[in-house]
Amino acid sequence: MRTARKTLAVTCAAMTLLTMAGCGTSENASGDTTVTFQTWNLKNDTYTPYFNDLMKQFEKDNPGVKVKWVDQPAENYDQKLSTDAAAGQLPDVVNVNETQAYNLAKSGALMNLSKEASDMASDYLPQVWDGSKFSRNGIEEGVYGFPWYMNIDVAYLNKSVFQECGLDVNDPPKTYDDLFAQGKTLVSHCGGKDYMLAVPRILPPDFAEYGVDFLNKDRSEYTFNSDKGVEYIQQYVDMYREKGFPKDGLNANIITAENLYFQGHIAYMPDSTSSVAAFKQNAPDLYKQLDVAPLVTNTKNTLNPMLMAVNSQTKNKEMALKLANFLTNKENQIEFSKKSNTYPSAAGAMDDPFFTSIDDSTLEGKVLKVAKEEIDNGTVANFPPEVSDADGANYMSPNIIQAIQGDMSVKEALDKSVAAMNDRLHS
Repeated sequence: MRTARKTLAVTCAAMTLLTMAGCGTSENASGDTTVTFQTWNLKNDTYTPYFNDLMKQFEKDNPGVKVKWVDQPAENYDQKLSTDAAAGQLPDVVNVNETQAYNLAKSGALMNLSKEASDMASDYLPQVWDGSKFSRNGIEEGVYGFPWYMNIDVAYLNKSVFQECGLDVNDPPKTYDDLFAQGKTLVSHCGGKDYMLAVPRILPPDFAEYGVDFLNKDRSEYTFNSDKGVEYIQQYVDMYREKGFPKDGLNANIITAENLYFQGHIAYMPDSTSSVAAFKQNAPDLYKQLDVAPLVTNTKNTLNPMLMAVNSQTKNKEMALKLANFLTNKENQIEFSKKSNTYPSAAGAMDDPFFTSIDDSTLEGKVLKVAKEEIDNGTVANFPPEVSDADGANYMSPNIIQAIQGDMSVKEALDKSVAAMNDRLHS
């Protein structure tokens, strides 16, 4: 779901990073070159055999090279990246999301692949490669991580609630106008018992998908306090007043929102494609009532790529780049996506029979099919981490929630949010 896009900021020690010596690539006692790569909470029964096979293959293809795989737990991963980078202990290749990559690149810790590996750009989907470029705030314009697997949100539909509350699950909302109109229909039939949404959609990608210019063209100012932005949030003010989503949803995190959905009283749930497994495991009765549809949008759906970045201070640039490109090549991305219910960002990977001959008789298959169709027209939001991290969201949410509750006008709330976030962006 959209709250899953909130990630903690990586705060790096810039002066230390700019002068640090890389630690990843080294020469071991046998004279072999060792290249390290780090993943994020992926050492388990599902992925360990996959990565072990990759290391063996890379070593076979590159005699005299040894690959060391390091996996870090999910907890405090951002802090671990920051600490290792500041201490000169960042591995040669690191698995990061866009926010983490931005912060590390801002401090000089990551290699600019647009300069160092421009010949490899064609290995990836152009909308993901180009959409992952960073610039401004002291960053040399460029891509700072090879695109790896990606996710995209879809809409999970509770067929029972749709039917009981006057809606047609075969005609789910496609635009925001549809969403808000169907929310009114649901309230008229089931107000106070069932709800259209678990939470209001008030994160940056939601504004952009409604059609709000969240930033100006040169990305130097936030501009979502426009008439279009006011129009968007006013819809949630009206929905809240009409009991279109539960009061608990105003302060919900991802766990709270999913728990609300598990209870079976929410019609429409934006969530990631990989969440279908959580529904099946944690709410089997609900799972039996689910259908899936493309996420509502007035523009384009948002792609959420993961990256394999390269340490700018690696002692073996050629081999580190080669390893990162190998880990994210077409063949290896396809195999990883098959295991993880995610999607490859390598060029041509979505043409693999696994994706082109999907059995959509199951919910899992239908999720894959819907997401595949959306990816072709999707876009990487690439908002500055000053807003897309958890702290950035805190500059937005409190004011907007007060407006939804009726404690201040929508315009006042957005003006305050924009002013605070512009101060943060320029600090």
